Amino acid sequence: MGKALEGIRVLDFTTMAAGPTAAAMLADYGAEVIKIERPGRGEDGRKFPPMVDGESLTYCWFNRGKKSLAVDMKDPEGLELVKKLIPTAQVILENFRPGTMKKFGLDYESVCKVKPDMVYVSLTTYGQTGRLISKPGYDIIAQAMSGIMSVTGEADGAPQKSGIPLGDMVGALNMFASTMTALYHWKDTGEGQYVDVSLLRSLLYMNTPLIHCNLGKERMSKRQGNHHPTMCPYGVFHCKDGDIVMAASGKRIWDSLCDLMGRPEWKEDPEYQEVGDRARHQKVLIPLFNEWLTNSFSGQDEALAALDAAGIPCCKVQDEYQAWSNEDFRENGWISEAPTMPDMKMKTFYTRTGNCSMSKTAPEFKRAPLLGEQNVELFKELGYSEEKIKELEERWPHQNL
Repeated sequence: MGKALEGIRVLDFTTMAAGPTAAAMLADYGAEVIKIERPGRGEDGRKFPPMVDGESLTYCWFNRGKKSLAVDMKDPEGLELVKKLIPTAQVILENFRPGTMKKFGLDYESVCKVKPDMVYVSLTTYGQTGRLISKPGYDIIAQAMSGIMSVTGEADGAPQKSGIPLGDMVGALNMFASTMTALYHWKDTGEGQYVDVSLLRSLLYMNTPLIHCNLGKERMSKRQGNHHPTMCPYGVFHCKDGDIVMAASGKRIWDSLCDLMGRPEWKEDPEYQEVGDRARHQKVLIPLFNEWLTNSFSGQDEALAALDAAGIPCCKVQDEYQAWSNEDFRENGWISEAPTMPDMKMKTFYTRTGNCSMSKTAPEFKRAPLLGEQNVELFKELGYSEEKIKELEERWPHQNL
């Protein structure tokens, strides 16, 4: 079976989380992704916890399916080697501060002189324009500045960051999608282009409550804790033995819930007719839902069975281990066994897999590379002799060549 991106070579200069994840997604679909790393230590993501057998399991996922080229780009010969790869590639990914790649002569304008049709994708916190571009930034900065943290948390509590690196993961998906869109244009027209992806912009795009600001500052969304500001019931509710999620926003589902609760009069109550009406009465309704769930059922399982039978969307609130070990997720291939690296005693680990399923060009998970594992292969491709390769190996403190 052919791969969707077979024949596409990517030079991956990214580090940490968001950029490497986007590049790994390209590798999942068949692109040849060459990760450029510094010799000796590699990129900082190789030290992300959890560490097993001296290697990072996180790195194994962020950099699956890639080749590793460990090169000292501060050495003129190392930089020359990297530049020799430019004509062979169709995509460059980088996530340094604006101006960093220009110091090496690897910025978009310089690259286009050698490869005019390059798809060149930059990922930063703040983007490539505006007054913020020189500021350092991370995932949590994007969460805070996007307004998302301000609407996350308990109503009477402080703003809360997401429990996952939301900015990084949304940024990774955006970088992947943007790269694919630019590649589609390249395949259709032969034109490359520069693509500017921002973690902050990605989260602004995700922040749907911003639309309410058009109606005035007083209509800004407020923190609602585990409940939705404009829909009810739509949130986390309590049973005797734990929490469940229940969502009955539509009229048909709301009517079913009223019948199940023995409250048929609510179906015609003008204060509860529409989902927005019910949201305005959350302080009354939420305690009644919790009381019903606690007093009417022995626990989560019985409550969920009744809700399922009534056609009401619901589920348990799973912890990480429950999600990781969920049989349905594993049967669907959403959580699957993947290879680690060959120097690890733990040969496989269970992790999330591709972002979707495809009937013709399914993604394939391959292992992450050892540091500099493909140096010899790539050096020889560029015409370096064995003597020259040995000289560079001795000059640079490589590992695992």
